[in-house]
Amino acid sequence: MIMRLMVGNIGTGKSLISSKFAKRGEVVVNMDSITSMMGGGEYGLYDRNKKEIYRITEIAAIEGALLAGFNVVVDRTNMDRKRRAPYIELAKKYNAEIICYDFGVGSFATFSRRVKESYGIPAGQWRDVHNIMESLYEAPSFDEGFNIIQPGPDRYEIHAIDFDGTIVENKYPYIGEIRKQKYVDMMMLWEDLTKIIIIWTCRTGDQLNEMRKFLIKNNIPFDFINENPLFPEGGRKIFAHKYHDDRNVPV
Repeated sequence: MIMRLMVGNIGTGKSLISSKFAKRGEVVVNMDSITSMMGGGEYGLYDRNKKEIYRITEIAAIEGALLAGFNVVVDRTNMDRKRRAPYIELAKKYNAEIICYDFGVGSFATFSRRVKESYGIPAGQWRDVHNIMESLYEAPSFDEGFNIIQPGPDRYEIHAIDFDGTIVENKYPYIGEIRKQKYVDMMMLWEDLTKIIIIWTCRTGDQLNEMRKFLIKNNIPFDFINENPLFPEGGRKIFAHKYHDDRNVPV
């Protein structure tokens, strides 16, 4: 078993990488999701008086996953040794390998990404959080008990991949058969954490929902659908380093 411990400031990409592991069948435990759940879905209802309940819930989820034999991803800032120690001890209890992904202190760009997905929190409040996290940061060290320490990706190669005619045979508005070679190509991209797959499609409404359902059911990897995830601005066109489309005209 493996425990993957994320370390890094807000907006640095921890949850993006965690979601990749979730799609591979690993259990992601995210404190923001726990506090939102207990706030009825409202992130802004974080209550310091419930801090112990949040912690107990988080530890129970991690321990339950390890007991069941699943790899676990701990998705939180974990900026200093003191905050990392309980998770490391828990991993040792279940003889899990401990891999640290260090995303560091963050930057203006990472702060801007968090403000883009603000959860209804004002930018000034996020700036204060970012600065506090930066001041707390202690670089992960092997003497804490980590088996592997590696930097979190700071650069990504984005692939925008068309659905109808590229991932599947074009039977629009129906969904055609999977194009096997494209599936293999996408799985190879997926193995590299620095590669981001965006499904780029004209489908909307129920057709879009059916496509998402199809992708998940058939284990076709993706990170986003029709989103510009790493940029706070931009129009409807998806930014990518490479575009995959059956109707592409090489320039």
